[in-house]
Amino acid sequence: MESSSQLSSAWEVYPRLDQLDASIFGAAEAAGITSVQAQLLYNRGLKTVSEMSAFIRASYQQTRDPLTLIDMPRALARIRQALDQQEHITVYGDYDADGVTSSALLYRALRQLKRPGAILDYHIPNRLRDGCGLNLAALDMLKERGTQLIITTDCASSDVEQVKYANQLEIDVIITDHHHPPAELPTAYAMVNPWRPDSQYGERYLCGVGIAFKLTQALYRAYNRPENDEQALLDLVAIGTVADIAPLLGENHTYVRMGLERLNTTDKPGLRALIRNANLQPGKIRERDIAFGIAPCINAAGRMKEASIAFELMVTDDPAEADQIADDLRQLNLQRQQETETLMRHVREQAANNPDHAVVMVDGNDWHEGIIGLVAGKLAEELSKPVLVLSNDLKTGFSRGSARSQKGFNIIEALRGFASQLERYGGHAQAAGFTIASKRIDLLRGHLLEWKKNGGPAEKPAMIEGTDLPDPTGIVTEQESSETAPALMPRMIDLTLTQSRFLNYAAYEKLRELAPFGAGNPEPIFKMEKVNLLGIRTSGPNRQNLLFRLAFSQPENQQRHDWILNGIYTRGAAELPRFKNVHAVNIIFHLNASENDNKTETWLKILDVQPSL
Repeated sequence: MESSSQLSSAWEVYPRLDQLDASIFGAAEAAGITSVQAQLLYNRGLKTVSEMSAFIRASYQQTRDPLTLIDMPRALARIRQALDQQEHITVYGDYDADGVTSSALLYRALRQLKRPGAILDYHIPNRLRDGCGLNLAALDMLKERGTQLIITTDCASSDVEQVKYANQLEIDVIITDHHHPPAELPTAYAMVNPWRPDSQYGERYLCGVGIAFKLTQALYRAYNRPENDEQALLDLVAIGTVADIAPLLGENHTYVRMGLERLNTTDKPGLRALIRNANLQPGKIRERDIAFGIAPCINAAGRMKEASIAFELMVTDDPAEADQIADDLRQLNLQRQQETETLMRHVREQAANNPDHAVVMVDGNDWHEGIIGLVAGKLAEELSKPVLVLSNDLKTGFSRGSARSQKGFNIIEALRGFASQLERYGGHAQAAGFTIASKRIDLLRGHLLEWKKNGGPAEKPAMIEGTDLPDPTGIVTEQESSETAPALMPRMIDLTLTQSRFLNYAAYEKLRELAPFGAGNPEPIFKMEKVNLLGIRTSGPNRQNLLFRLAFSQPENQQRHDWILNGIYTRGAAELPRFKNVHAVNIIFHLNASENDNKTETWLKILDVQPSL
């Protein structure tokens, strides 16, 4: 192809499996796995037919024994003691969707197991006032309430000082978490975290709600509760796992698949109210509905007010209360959307003042700290540059910042190089937060520009064990208004198709057998070349999209020579002039389907398109 007709060089195509190991195709077919499914699963790190079959089955009975998770027997014994002796137990969570769902799940389980009259409490810190994890003031408050045992969810792996203080207060702490712990572990009564260096558990990628669920499995089995009681909590597991962008492989894949089934028929009043307010249809809720509809409402509570509001929605059994709380969350999410858009206008204006800067750094007085991370992520995506957004507190003279980077620029290393001038900082190669004296902002800007100019150390993306896929754990990204993958995720094409039979509804159903899709198991991406272009026009409420009318030859069907499909290229209207007098195109796409009035129709979500010369 001529360079003018080539698709973006950012795309790479996986090697064809029949050229790598043709024997797998025969074995896969014998196991009921199609050649396309085998290629897709191989691309996702599943190298044997047995692994592929287990993935497609997603059997609950094949998930791991919770007691094999590090410190689980010790945690179980201490919680059973607390339940039997009616001790005051507090579930201590985090303020994001994973933290809220994990604390709500464990709270629901303990509420079912505790004796009448026993005290079960909860605490979720305030994002701006407390920060994440245990804090000393909260421990004092919980001691005054009478707490004897704290069980954390989705936090506290690094809280060495705070756990030591809790011990001094004679409060036992059980940590359940999935964040990488430091070299010095907290002296907790038990620490259930698969990332501990002494953990022998076969999977590391359960998120906070997944670890809380494993603890609940252990508890329910110890008290001889029916298996259905465990599975009834999988709707919460699905929400937290998708919201936290955990790799949808192994146990995560099984729990989210089963959790989506539960979510579509959930009897939890809070989830039913949340589903209604998100305008979702029970029975048709999929993983993307969690990412773009449910999770943003849960996160809005912690961003704009108190995450405990979302927690209360997750644990209530009162439909009237659920409706009221869900409406409150909807209002908070609308407020979050409005304030985000207002702030986006400000940061775009500032960024436009220095278009030649390789690193964008913007700041303003008293910007809402709950949304500066969202804004940094959106602007980084728009500009394809590292972005730092700071909110200046005029009363204290300090500023809080949130940073989002791009592949090739390690933002946490860049901040570490300026650590002596910062009050505090933390994060990852692609996302970080920090506090700085406002008078030093210009110094930080100069440091970052110089760092970028000199090519500071780039991040090496960690890989999901046993696969060729990058591990998204720890990459802070927002899904509520963007469908762009995290910057570390490669733009990989699963397979180049040459026959239109792979685009019918039966083929689509075979693809859905591999769902749910997300991190670690991305929605399949295909490529086709020299597709006949019958017509093209703008579409969408603001005419921002392009609608392609495409014709596919069908040599496999002698009775029909052309098959017509629509392809939608989101936000592609500005590219319309490129296709004037063009009769064929090369496309990269997802295969989607619509189901209306018992009719099914496949269509293409186009990711990249070029004229075919």
